[in-house]
Amino acid sequence: MHAHPLPSRRLLLMLVALTALGEISTQLIIPSLGAIELIMAAQPGSSLLALSAFVAAFGLGQLWLGPLSDRIGRRPVLIAGGLIYLLATLWMLLAGSMGEFIAARVLQGIGACTALVLARAIVRDVWQAQAGPALALTVIGMLCAIALSPMLGGVLVLYGGWRAPIALALLIGFACVCAVLGLYRESNRQLDPQAGQLSRLAGNYADLLRAASFRALALTLACTYGAMFAVVAGSSAVYIDLLGLSPAQYGITFGAIVSALIAGAIFTQRRILQLGPEKIVGIGVALVASGALATLAIYLLFGLSLLGLSLPQVLLTLGGGMLIPASVAGAVIPNAHRAGLAAGFMGFAQMAGATCSGVLLSLLADGSAWPMVLLNSLFAVAAFCAFHLLRPRPAANAALVG
Repeated sequence: MHAHPLPSRRLLLMLVALTALGEISTQLIIPSLGAIELIMAAQPGSSLLALSAFVAAFGLGQLWLGPLSDRIGRRPVLIAGGLIYLLATLWMLLAGSMGEFIAARVLQGIGACTALVLARAIVRDVWQAQAGPALALTVIGMLCAIALSPMLGGVLVLYGGWRAPIALALLIGFACVCAVLGLYRESNRQLDPQAGQLSRLAGNYADLLRAASFRALALTLACTYGAMFAVVAGSSAVYIDLLGLSPAQYGITFGAIVSALIAGAIFTQRRILQLGPEKIVGIGVALVASGALATLAIYLLFGLSLLGLSLPQVLLTLGGGMLIPASVAGAVIPNAHRAGLAAGFMGFAQMAGATCSGVLLSLLADGSAWPMVLLNSLFAVAAFCAFHLLRPRPAANAALVG
């Protein structure tokens, strides 16, 4: 058995990169979706299926891969997932049709989800009860990827074509695999020989979901990510086709909007030990709902405009940046003996919300910004309701005890 790794900057940097890999894989290619459809002679809007397929695989894979790492260890699962990611990304580079591209994205999603769920589980292994700030730091890295990748992807498409962003994702994935091989020693010192068995997974997840606070955090995260993903998936067509921005201008604009995610995550990282995860989630979900409803009101009253769409979304992303790390910390930290299971379900919830949002967006697409704005608002309001209606009430519990 390997010695338990000590918390270090190198280990934390590796975990930040692993956490960001899924977002890098998506955000880099968003500015090139139109070019991919054109080159592959695909129907307009079919590239949204590639986004949704990735997100679905990314979410479903975590339900099994997290518990599997509780059983056989984080390192072997992480290495296998990294190799799958590299093969899938290479296949995307060589794809000659949209069908091939979507199939490769599914495989890439499975590889990328391994990186996210195990990075969160490793943080819980190593930092233990003090994992909140470290989890927030890894999320800050992920959010930096969301902010910077569209800008970089837009520039790469402009000068290198649609394959250039995918090639960069391949290089980043290769660097992550090398980092795992060279830097990471097994951190799960209490292997559970029954974890990850398909016959027991449903029962294990049912036991996890018996906690009302866990259910509230998971559903709040799912709906918040659904609200954000409606804009992630729909903004390329809206900003480029309807508002007339170039791919590079869109990347800069979108990156500026989601940079507020980083500010929110920094707040969480600094205040989570003082305020606690649930209080920060409450503040964050209020900002998410306010930003989405402001976007809807401005659109209905004044129509589509660059500032009218972008400025309220800054408020939403600020709240999302607070909520994402706080909800994950609030769910994973109390489940030390099954960190992989808890991290896996939270990752699944996050991607399930995004998948539902992406599918609905593709079904409702009518060439206008209305489906994106509507879904953004509906998911944000659902997140607010889920948190305030489902979470346990400490005051009520205390009154019952008295």
